Amino acid sequence: MKFNEIKLGTVFTIGETPSYPKLKTDTGYVDMRDEIVNNNPNAVVLSTDCRELSVEEMAKEFETTQFDITTWINEKKSKFL
Repeated sequence: MKFNEIKLGTVFTIGETPSYPKLKTDTGYVDMRDEIVNNNPNAVVLSTDCRELSVEEMAKEFETTQFDITTWINEKKSKFL
């Protein structure tokens, strides 16, 4: 799927880099690890394949629990959405 197909509030990866999850915002996205906000995605981002990340996949990627990942996602959503 492409960036424009990702729904608001969805955690996703750009170019198959699940270790750098992004949170889709109404104007772009925020990098969940370092909180870099990108309100103007460039043509490369817009044309690169993206996909949603599941809580399970993220827990495995970051070697933590699904509860911790859900808490992390909710914290980012409350801060950036």
